[in-house]
Amino acid sequence: MRTLFFIAFFLLFSVSIRAQVVLEALAGNKQAHYINYIDKDLDSAAKWNFFNLNRFTVNYKDKVLNTVSIEGQLTYQFKPWIGVSAGGGFYGELFVPTIGLSLSYMNKKEDFFIQMYPTIGIAEGQFAPSVLGLVGYTPKFSKSWGLSSQIIFSVDPIEASQIIRIGADFKDNIQFGVGLDTQQNFETKKLDFNIGPFIRFNF
Repeated sequence: MRTLFFIAFFLLFSVSIRAQVVLEALAGNKQAHYINYIDKDLDSAAKWNFFNLNRFTVNYKDKVLNTVSIEGQLTYQFKPWIGVSAGGGFYGELFVPTIGLSLSYMNKKEDFFIQMYPTIGIAEGQFAPSVLGLVGYTPKFSKSWGLSSQIIFSVDPIEASQIIRIGADFKDNIQFGVGLDTQQNFETKKLDFNIGPFIRFNF
């Protein structure tokens, strides 16, 4: 019930601010991976920004291994490349409030960008640093076609994960290609891979 509440809250908030909605699905060899994210300026001066990343995985063999991850950051930008952020993440049964920085860079062609949120979170009475980031490179080959490459990564004291996507872009509306998900647990030294085709829609 709590999971459904957080999902509904973030989706309703996303719609209410009329943000661009990105939907992506990966059919991996071990699990299906659904991703929805938005990155929206809330005012004309681009000082206030809201970022939301929702992830859901469905394991083919064992539904106990299914995961849900909902992360949101509200930021105030002092400069286009730096600001402060506050938000949190919901991971199944655990909610982690966070506070930190918003760091970003985009080149003049607007086909390469880096966005990072180094934060401090409070989980079970303890403070823990973490970093959530996105890196994208989307050069154009023609008016309709281009390359689509993106990495979403996160690192905390327990584990690190990378979501890697590379493929083709059609009119900035549809991207498709091959995706790779990796997750490494620092305590057990276990490294998991999930690879397969993906498709992404921008609305």
